[in-house]
Amino acid sequence: MNNFAYQLKINLKRFLLRNPFFFIFIISLPAVFYLIYTKVAITDAPAGWNKRFLVSMIVYGILINSLSTLSRILSSDDKKGFKLFVKLSPTSLNSYYANIFLVFEFMNIIAVSAVALVGVFINKVNLSLENWLVLLVAVPVLCLPFALLGVLISFVGDENAVGALANLLMFTIAILSGLWWPLSMMPDYLQKIGKIMPGYPASQLSLDLLLKQNMSGNQLQTLFVWLIVLILILGLVVKNKGRKA
Repeated sequence: MNNFAYQLKINLKRFLLRNPFFFIFIISLPAVFYLIYTKVAITDAPAGWNKRFLVSMIVYGILINSLSTLSRILSSDDKKGFKLFVKLSPTSLNSYYANIFLVFEFMNIIAVSAVALVGVFINKVNLSLENWLVLLVAVPVLCLPFALLGVLISFVGDENAVGALANLLMFTIAILSGLWWPLSMMPDYLQKIGKIMPGYPASQLSLDLLLKQNMSGNQLQTLFVWLIVLILILGLVVKNKGRKA
């Protein structure tokens, strides 16, 4: 356990301090977007808009962290031989991945908290203790497909290719899933596409939990299908990579 804690400490330092400006940018971007949309772009929003858009930007923050940060971390460790070093050391790969997961979730908590605190102190959004638990625990769980996408992207190869693909998918999912603006503002054919993107059910189910509404069975099914499909694809990719190694 001491070795695991020491490895966790090292990973926190190398991920958070290796490029602090990038980390701050990743964390602050959703909060800045939230301020722009709620204070500048939309001034006559209906009641409840601030809380609804709060959820969208929190999901967007986790999306950024998953596709941009997680994919870069795993790709960089693979290319620089860090995973090989772990294999040759007393530390197991399972311990390495558990460490990465904990660091990733810690970064998610920071990203969620940043947006939520802006909502509370600037937009006067009322969040109970139960609401905070939903935002910090339930929402990251509902966003697990993003993490799987991030892991898959890390297998692309070159770090530049990883970054380019991560950005492409990140903006595509954010726009089509209705995270930046309501899906109802888009053409019908884009709405149909958006509703089967992973970001839409993740944000809608998160909002249902926050507002204590019944969760949509169709959206749960969509999210579950994404999880299963991505897990199967990831399994095939890892198996194929193992054969080539």
